[in-house]
Amino acid sequence: MNEEIKFNLEALLNESLKKLNSSSLQSIVDDFLLSTPYFINLNPESSQDKPTYNEIERVKRALKNPELINSFEVARKMEFNKDEIIKELKSDILNSIPEMKESITRSNIKYKKQILFLEYDHEPIACLCGFGKGSYPILKNPEYIDYNYREELYNGIGKVDYRKIWKNLIEFDQILDELNIFYQIIDTELYHNLSDSYRYKTYLFLYETFDELSIEIFEGIPIEKPLMIYGNEHDLEAINIYAFT
Repeated sequence: MNEEIKFNLEALLNESLKKLNSSSLQSIVDDFLLSTPYFINLNPESSQDKPTYNEIERVKRALKNPELINSFEVARKMEFNKDEIIKELKSDILNSIPEMKESITRSNIKYKKQILFLEYDHEPIACLCGFGKGSYPILKNPEYIDYNYREELYNGIGKVDYRKIWKNLIEFDQILDELNIFYQIIDTELYHNLSDSYRYKTYLFLYETFDELSIEIFEGIPIEKPLMIYGNEHDLEAINIYAFT
């Protein structure tokens, strides 16, 4: 089961990296500019969604910004201190367990947990959400999944911090924002490949983290095996991270 989960995560990461490394920063600009006719044709009577001349010029100028160019190259190198990252992820997970137990005890919950989401929202800091028994799949690609939301054990507790992993992506985002082109860039294909690469690499680090831990970390919390762990951004598709069998 875990071999399949790891294989799927590695395949998703490799596909994102392949697309990322076959592109250049210029392709971000090209992608944005190619979208212009689509927006114009979408509703000729309205300019609401049209990239303006100034927007296009800002994007073009940004391509020549040395700080942006360097930040992009650093971000796509995907260089990490693996041992340090796993150590910190492990600490975050272990420090979140008491909050799980407290929430379950306070609510006098009797049913068993079988699914755990590590969910982040606007910032790369995940919280933990646990729910009851169900039939939870191993996914090849991120998908929306049905889960037993009626049996909520806890929701939005704890903290698993991804910022050390995402450091170079965050710095790239900050430069995009300073250049006033962040919202013009985030929906381009190259940016999606860059952010997806960081997301899947994060989940592989989490895979290794859980693999070094054991299901005993949840001692005192009713568990139904296999305990399926997924990662997702709030209200978006989820992907498997690990399974305790």
